[in-house]
Amino acid sequence: MRANKILKQTLFYLVVAGIILVILTPIYFLVVISLMSDQEAYDWPTQLVPSFFNNYKLEIVDGKFLISVYSSAKKKYSTLIKTNDFEELQKFVRNKTNSTIKKERFDIQVKKLNELISKNSEEISNLRDKIASLESKLNTITVNLVRYKTQLEKAKKANMNNLISIINEKIIEFENEKREYEKQIKELNERLDEIGSVKFSVSKHLFDNYVNFFRVTSDALPALFRSIQVAILTVLISLTIGGMAGYAFARYNFKGKNLLKLSVLFVRMFPGISIAMPMVIILINMGFYDKPIGLSLVYSVGQIGMTIWITASIFMGISKELEEAAMIFGTTRWGAFFKVTLPLALPGLAASAMYAFIGSWSETAQAIVLTQFNPTFPVVVYQTLVGAKGLINLTAAGGVSLALPAVVFTLIIRRYILQMWGGVKV
Repeated sequence: MRANKILKQTLFYLVVAGIILVILTPIYFLVVISLMSDQEAYDWPTQLVPSFFNNYKLEIVDGKFLISVYSSAKKKYSTLIKTNDFEELQKFVRNKTNSTIKKERFDIQVKKLNELISKNSEEISNLRDKIASLESKLNTITVNLVRYKTQLEKAKKANMNNLISIINEKIIEFENEKREYEKQIKELNERLDEIGSVKFSVSKHLFDNYVNFFRVTSDALPALFRSIQVAILTVLISLTIGGMAGYAFARYNFKGKNLLKLSVLFVRMFPGISIAMPMVIILINMGFYDKPIGLSLVYSVGQIGMTIWITASIFMGISKELEEAAMIFGTTRWGAFFKVTLPLALPGLAASAMYAFIGSWSETAQAIVLTQFNPTFPVVVYQTLVGAKGLINLTAAGGVSLALPAVVFTLIIRRYILQMWGGVKV
């Protein structure tokens, strides 16, 4: 019996841990990608933990500075830029790796590099010649391998068994040569790195993508404030109308009450975009098109029904006798509501506010239709995603920025929500 109980508890915790993992894993990777540089974002496999430093290698090739950055995914240095202009190098490195190489630091590394080169100039020259020769041979072998593999496919289709065995022998021979050349090139490059380059680390600007998102997307900051305004207005409209309607459903009996209570959710059965299309004409006539108040009115249509159901349930759980007792002691009906009922209903109102805020904050489809020159923040993030041309780290930064206000709002009202779910006080 005890073993059965332990097994059930273990299975329960495994299911809960699995659900949490499924929810948190995409969020974690979104945050990690938002902290990556352009160079890191396209390395595969993707890093599980964001890096705080970039490791660089500096060389002088053909009289120009050649700078490379270490890729943790590829386990080797990737070339960034070859130039004599420090300002061009500094700007390019900053854009690609989110690190700033200062002039003083760069001059120190150049001095070290010149000392190394003057000491090992002859060996460096010989190593580069050997590497160039081996790479040329490697390219030839690679071309021959592709050619012979193509011939092998044709021979297999024609069932030419004698030719197939000859071609296979050639392919094996070329592959062995290729591996040998690659090994030699790797050894020569390692030696060249020791005597012909300097390596150094520079701290990374972790939040560069967030700064660049608001800098590149000129309308992002005004859109953020507009979204906050829309969300607050939606919460106020939903709580005012939905709260009063919920109180009426909880306290009064009238004909058609149950039918009316069910009908308030009818509007939520329609996709938001289907409601937004006809609302464009109505908002234009009212003068509210492309304005926060217009968006709030449309968003509130769907949120009011949910607010009514939540607040009606909360008010039904608050005894009517408490209001009557307060009125016996001399307060008015309004006084009994504001001093007794409303404080007890705060957890339900907080939950309604959370649903209304998150629903209006993340809405994109309706906002695209109902705005033109004054988009909300979700629309700006969506437009960045469409027009970013593969800058996934920049888009990830916009996504995290979009989620952050909703998380902050939920944390602010968490006390009341937790009180509703079991009377827990934080």
